[in-house]
Amino acid sequence: MIEILPMKNYAEEQEILAQIENAGPEARVLAMCERGALLGWAALELEGEILRILQIYAEGYDFSRKPRGEEVFILDSLMRSAASYGENFGANQIETAFPDFYGFFKVRGFDCDEKHAFTPMCTIVKYEFH
Repeated sequence: MIEILPMKNYAEEQEILAQIENAGPEARVLAMCERGALLGWAALELEGEILRILQIYAEGYDFSRKPRGEEVFILDSLMRSAASYGENFGANQIETAFPDFYGFFKVRGFDCDEKHAFTPMCTIVKYEFH
């Protein structure tokens, strides 16, 4: 079974965050695991009502080409889980701390410029009112 949860191993989380240039003290890492094996992760932080995805990683993918197959599944799942995490803490907007890669965010409804991708939370998190 696949799980995407805040990283439980604090030392491992801090090791990842130490490699991310603009990670603040409140940054967290969501880990995507299957049967204990790490498939990927998303480093993120909340700044007011903005969820900032600092970095996203899928095992074996190095961003030198367009992601494919399982890489797309992992990256997409992590982006959506990050959005859900942000929604739980009151974020109403998502942005990345890096440029869109190969149109990955654009095809998911984000606006993009040369520095980052951004969108209202409702693009990813669907709301249903009764």
